[in-house]
Amino acid sequence: MKTILSVFVLIIVFTNCRDAKKDVIKERTSQSFFTHLELPKYGKHDSIIHHSAYSLSFNKEYHQANWLAYCLTRSETNSIFKRGNNFKADPLVPGTDLAVSYYKSGYDRGHLAPAADMGFSEIAMNESFYYSNMSPQVASFNRGVWKKLETKVRKWAAEYDSLYIVTGPVFSDSIPIEIGTHRVAVPNSFYKVLLQHRGEAWEAIGFLLKNEGSKQPLSAFTLTIDEVETVTGIDFFPLLEDALEENVEGGVCFECWEL
Repeated sequence: MKTILSVFVLIIVFTNCRDAKKDVIKERTSQSFFTHLELPKYGKHDSIIHHSAYSLSFNKEYHQANWLAYCLTRSETNSIFKRGNNFKADPLVPGTDLAVSYYKSGYDRGHLAPAADMGFSEIAMNESFYYSNMSPQVASFNRGVWKKLETKVRKWAAEYDSLYIVTGPVFSDSIPIEIGTHRVAVPNSFYKVLLQHRGEAWEAIGFLLKNEGSKQPLSAFTLTIDEVETVTGIDFFPLLEDALEENVEGGVCFECWEL
């Protein structure tokens, strides 16, 4: 998706995405705000939350993120801190004490940024259990094909140094199923888009998976970034130079991703 913006040119010379996080203030449109390469396009009225290892756009109507973005480096795939189980409200997002809504709902508290990606930091691990990082997932999906994709993403990060990752829910129904007293909306599908810098080349890939169990290979759920943008209405990786963005988002190199 291309939108006319007044943008400072971002010269991408980072050795990995952790270096990108050290880049501080950028100007887009008439607004200055903290941004990373992994962040999708967003407006001044969006509810954007930054934590130590990930950022998100929170949807107050559906009580979950529109998208959650982070980068994962090779060193961060080496988990130091064990997974906890302390689900809790996000202190930066009022109204996210959603435990009662998930309780006995029949749906898992599905992580968008998996706890296994956050074991490099005690703070990041604790933040991964905020309810703002949760979305209602069918158990066979959360513990099956979604977990399989999360594991594959960590493998890619470890193999190729770092990944830019954006993930979130998709609501196809005009009136979605809701759970609990907070009426947390149940997504029909979930997406995950990845951007990788390999030497002189950039590669990207997208996935769209229905919120249901599946035995199909991950290649069955592969889309281009452009196709995921069409489904979600989100402009991913807008800070890439236009020609580069068009190139990496318009196709998928299956050999590059071992699919």
